Amino acid sequence: MKFFIVIQIFLTALIFGCHSEENFKRSEILMGTVVSLEATGKNSERAINESFVRLKELEEKILGDKQKIELAAGNGDFVQINPEVYEILEIAQKFSTLTDGNFDITVGAAVELWENCRDTKKLPTQEEIIAAKNLIGFRHLILRKSDCSARLEISGMKINFGGVAKGYGVDLVKNIFESHGIKSGLIDFGNSTIFALGEKKIGLRDPDKENDLLKILNLRDEVISTSGDYEKFFVVDNRRVHHIIDPKTAAPADNGNASVSVVLKGGKNSGTIADILSTAIFVGEINFSGSDIPPFSVFDTPHA
Repeated sequence: MKFFIVIQIFLTALIFGCHSEENFKRSEILMGTVVSLEATGKNSERAINESFVRLKELEEKILGDKQKIELAAGNGDFVQINPEVYEILEIAQKFSTLTDGNFDITVGAAVELWENCRDTKKLPTQEEIIAAKNLIGFRHLILRKSDCSARLEISGMKINFGGVAKGYGVDLVKNIFESHGIKSGLIDFGNSTIFALGEKKIGLRDPDKENDLLKILNLRDEVISTSGDYEKFFVVDNRRVHHIIDPKTAAPADNGNASVSVVLKGGKNSGTIADILSTAIFVGEINFSGSDIPPFSVFDTPHA
């Protein structure tokens, strides 16, 4: 896979032109971010309202099933979960293998360890990092398709949906929009994952100048997902700590990139796949040669 690399770091949606058809917009806070939906068409309001109902249901299912699976971790029991959550885990497991573990949904214990630094103002000890690392391993997440159930094999293991749930939410909304005949719209999950129905211009913000753009991409029925260390970070003991954890080290990924964006043509699970890939490539270099991953483009930004 030949990567097309440009300097970029953040996403700002720009829509140009006017429409004679009904246009409807709505934003809400969901999945830890601001979800902004815009659609043009006679069923635009209905499509957007239905989308927010379904997204709230999805968020509740994810939180509930995550808790159930983690409570049963290590006891040998399978836990029956919602079909949507099972599908997320199934896709996550597939791409954990394809990315050689750069993406791993069982990274939750390490994520919580480093998030705790914000409150304690102390970096974790090496012993704590090793303990968290021993609780990571996608092969210890077992899925049983016959009854949509899952189990974690090691007590204390935790699931983190941060690198996949927003993408799955984008796919959910895209399907709803299409079912209502919406051919022009924008699905924006906090500038992290964005799907453009029809042709839209997506501006890439200059990381050093909040109101300036580095580049404008023309997207048509495509999704763009960005993973970066430029927003969710804090400083402890003169160390910059961000939220994207390398599953192989159980510590914040440190490969010189400030951000990575992936652009993928719209299709089945395209938002979910783009979300996963941007995280996995941010964590480290991957050889996708011979895999069944659909074609995509990568835009990355090194630290100055």
